[in-house]
Amino acid sequence: MVKPLVLLGALATSFMVRAQEAVPYTGAGLLRASAAISPGFLFDGGTTNIYLGGKLEYFPEDRISFRGDGFWYVNSQQKPAPLEANSQVSFGPFLHSMHGRLDLSAGVQAGVSFVKPANEPIVPMIALERPVTDPLPMRIVPTMALCGSLSYAVWDYFHFFVDLRLLRSRYEGGPQGTIKLDEAILSAGLGWQFRLHQ
Repeated sequence: MVKPLVLLGALATSFMVRAQEAVPYTGAGLLRASAAISPGFLFDGGTTNIYLGGKLEYFPEDRISFRGDGFWYVNSQQKPAPLEANSQVSFGPFLHSMHGRLDLSAGVQAGVSFVKPANEPIVPMIALERPVTDPLPMRIVPTMALCGSLSYAVWDYFHFFVDLRLLRSRYEGGPQGTIKLDEAILSAGLGWQFRLHQ
């Protein structure tokens, strides 16, 4: 009874080691994609925004990738929400450091946000029953982000990831002046990876 168990254990260990060797952790020709629900924490005002986020990343070289991120603004956890829209797209290079199946990376991204603050009441000259609101326009706002990422390959086609983005953004021309939209966006979940070429 002991011999079959030892033999089975040896075969399983051998299979696992070979499977781990075949995992394409990173490297030239690798394409990664992921999607997640991502909270964003605004530094000015303490608001938590909720986004549907996605990213697409390509490795032209073993330790360098180019990544595009998109975040669709869903809503804020605070009521009333300070923003009606704050969707974002960005793109930039990342540098990777491999430790077995673990991939640590850091990058810088430039992009834009499509921002529309919530309506703010304006004090009318004559008192009215309902407050008069002057809607602020949707604006395309430039952004800059510092990003850190951790991913762990679990199979040829899947990896787990955790991303942190520190975003700098400003909406100019609000009635109270500049609206600071700096925030930290956290993403985590399961990602996909495909090797396009060796």
